[in-house]
Amino acid sequence: MTPRTQMSAQQEAFFKRLRSGEWELPPGIRNLGIRPQDWLKEVSYGRVYYEWPNDGSRDIGPDRVFGGWVAGLSDHIVSMTMASALEEGEWFTTTELQTRIFRPVPNGLITIEGRLISRGKTSGFVEADWRDEKGRHLVRVSAAKAIRTMEELNLKR
Repeated sequence: MTPRTQMSAQQEAFFKRLRSGEWELPPGIRNLGIRPQDWLKEVSYGRVYYEWPNDGSRDIGPDRVFGGWVAGLSDHIVSMTMASALEEGEWFTTTELQTRIFRPVPNGLITIEGRLISRGKTSGFVEADWRDEKGRHLVRVSAAKAIRTMEELNLKR
């Protein structure tokens, strides 16, 4: 079997709606102020690239983003990474999320790259790395995802 290197038609359509702002953000994403329509810069099979212009509005101290915000945005990013590797009729749910903050996340442009590490029939493993404007590694996120049919998760297509 040849490994996939392209997103499914379902996922191409999903990311087109997401990037255009047509996709109605779930309340948890919307309430956190996550803006994928503005921050998602690149997407391909098993990879997403975000640029978050950290203006300090989520800080708990000077040049120090609240860790809960880091985890929330990280969950979104590894989820979008998993979404890029789905087949027609599939979706997923997070079963484990680990966020390691190596150094405080400063103000300025933060780049975040998510990548698919492993994808099986019913599970996936994804990671993401955060970097500041100087290229310093700030955060590493890893997540396990349970892959299910949309019907199993009570989702509409």
